[in-house]
Amino acid sequence: MLLVQLDKPSPRVRYVVGHVLGRMLGLDVTYAQGTEEFRSAVGPRLSYGEQRFERAIHIPWSAAIEDLPEHDPDVSVEEDIRRMFLVNGEEDVFAGIFYLLSLTDELRCKERDAHGRIPSSALFTVRKGIAERPWVDEKVMALGRVLETTWPAELQCAVRYRNCVTVDMDNILRYAGRSFARAFGGSMKDLLRGDGSAVVERWRVRGGALPDPFSKSIELIASQHDHWHRCIFFFLMRGGTGHDHAADHDFEGVRQAIRRAGDVGIVGVHPSYDSSRARDMAEKERTMLMRIRGKGVHHTRQHFLRWDLPGTLRELSAGGYYEDHTLGFMDRAGFRVGTCTPFPWYDLEREQETRLMLHPFAVMDSALIEHQGMGPEEVVRTMNTMSDLVRAVNGQFISVWHDRYLSGHREFALWPSVFERVIKHACL
Repeated sequence: MLLVQLDKPSPRVRYVVGHVLGRMLGLDVTYAQGTEEFRSAVGPRLSYGEQRFERAIHIPWSAAIEDLPEHDPDVSVEEDIRRMFLVNGEEDVFAGIFYLLSLTDELRCKERDAHGRIPSSALFTVRKGIAERPWVDEKVMALGRVLETTWPAELQCAVRYRNCVTVDMDNILRYAGRSFARAFGGSMKDLLRGDGSAVVERWRVRGGALPDPFSKSIELIASQHDHWHRCIFFFLMRGGTGHDHAADHDFEGVRQAIRRAGDVGIVGVHPSYDSSRARDMAEKERTMLMRIRGKGVHHTRQHFLRWDLPGTLRELSAGGYYEDHTLGFMDRAGFRVGTCTPFPWYDLEREQETRLMLHPFAVMDSALIEHQGMGPEEVVRTMNTMSDLVRAVNGQFISVWHDRYLSGHREFALWPSVFERVIKHACL
């Protein structure tokens, strides 16, 4: 049991201290009712504030949690270690962690790309080099080592590394489950490319003579069951638009794929492109998915990683979602808010810790392949490096994959083996 003294026990302070000590270090924590109780107590103790106590670990108070900076916080770099909110040379680590996890920078940033997202280059964590490593988790691990070293018989951090595979089912099926008009249009494009074999294949699949090639993605995940701790499939339930290409959810092959995914892992919803600004659309898509599954859907990731803060998260929280998996980069690997540990979203405007857990991912296949132009070997090296960084801090390595790459079909033939290599390494 760790006794904690808080000089200023505000909702923000209780949120970040509870997350760091409880969720990230797995410690049993109790809060002192006053300085006299804390001073006279024996055993493991930690104080957060201006006052120091003998034989207690002390985290200095910078006041930055209650008075968040209007601009970028100062970041000092010593031997590649970045520190924020210094007080007489010591770091108010709780303030730095709260600044990142509260999404303060994301809420303030005005820059947007063509899809309405914040460009990675505009984010504080990228500009200051924090996104390259799990900064939050490394700080917390260092604190955990101090606590364990000071009280080796009483304290032992209990959190363990996990490998979590997530898959965006953007298409679900490649050829089947689409209208005749869409199939005909696709065939015309194949012919213009001089690919007559694709035309034949398309219509043989549609006629039932061949299985749809994208259905292999779910079976690939299932075959690697021993190498991941958790798997989530996010199904896009809308097709026929410029950014949404899912097969028709009324098609039996789609329903079979959804049911099969539920046998393998967790089924979540992938709200369509426009749903970040039209939540009634997102709820309709969720309802479609629940009707097929015959049970609730409580996990989500926004299509194209589009969200509107704080509106999207507030609506997800009110809608009974348990987890959102949108937090990550669309064009690079890294730690968007400096952490690889899921954390509850804190609604700054309402000064409230919510039940909605944000699960930040570290790497996405399409970010490396399509945006950075990496080949298979470079993708493997990059993803393995990220999982090594996460494992070193007992975090949760969340990787994002897409059904098209995992299918191994035609132009995606090289990628199933990449997936297998990455997942096996991540589970070592």
